[in-house]
Amino acid sequence: MARSNIRALVIALGLTAPASAFRAGSSYVRPPVVRAPLARRALTVALLPEAEPDTRHASPLLAALPAAAVAASTLLWSAPALAASDAGAVPSALVAYAHFVSLIVIGMSLVTERVVIKPEMSEEDFELAVKADIAYGIAAVVLLASGYARTVAYAKGWDFYSHEPVFWLKLTLFSVMGASSLFPTIKLTQRALAVRGASEGGAVPMLSPKLCKRLTSVINAELLAILAIPLTSTLMARGVCYAEWLPWQAGAAPVFLVSAGLTFKYVKEAVTWKEE
Repeated sequence: MARSNIRALVIALGLTAPASAFRAGSSYVRPPVVRAPLARRALTVALLPEAEPDTRHASPLLAALPAAAVAASTLLWSAPALAASDAGAVPSALVAYAHFVSLIVIGMSLVTERVVIKPEMSEEDFELAVKADIAYGIAAVVLLASGYARTVAYAKGWDFYSHEPVFWLKLTLFSVMGASSLFPTIKLTQRALAVRGASEGGAVPMLSPKLCKRLTSVINAELLAILAIPLTSTLMARGVCYAEWLPWQAGAAPVFLVSAGLTFKYVKEAVTWKEE
């Protein structure tokens, strides 16, 4: 039985001709190539015996050959279908990569500002703080854009995130981080413009100790927010606190109120700052 199965396999694959083709006076013509669905069906039928094979005189390798061939054929013909189903994997991976890298850049920028901003800082340190703040702003835009793309087009989709309270908590933390960053950005920009507009030989006072203390306290709050964001991401991805009944308006309202309130607060404080 094992030999007949092997011979059927060879004939089904078209590697040789049946015995009748070699009779005297006959000319053998190789059969046409059989397409994948028909070849798969012929191979499966040929390799599945109708009764339990007699393996008393067959080696273990020959006995296991039919099952191995069926498994191999299944993998070969199903591989293109699996690859086609993952056509959007590369764009999704690139968007996720941009999202994570932008978050890292924001963290590095905040750490740089926290280290260099201090009383009696040098001009070189001030320029480094300005460059770090610019990198922070660019990374924040990339983080927001990639996060929007992941929410509506990739990952779990809007239908999932809109009912996830942790998702709205994450956006609230991002709003706190973004709104509070306006205070350092405005104060650094004000002095940078003053230095650029000063005449040659004119000196622009460095940031006062009072202002440096306020800047570092705001940056500390931003660092706490950005450290909490990855935790909310891991909880959100696992569906923690998911509530099907939660409307998206209920989650978006706190985000809007926090963002608007803190934006007004920090912009007003930066514009009306006094050294008294």
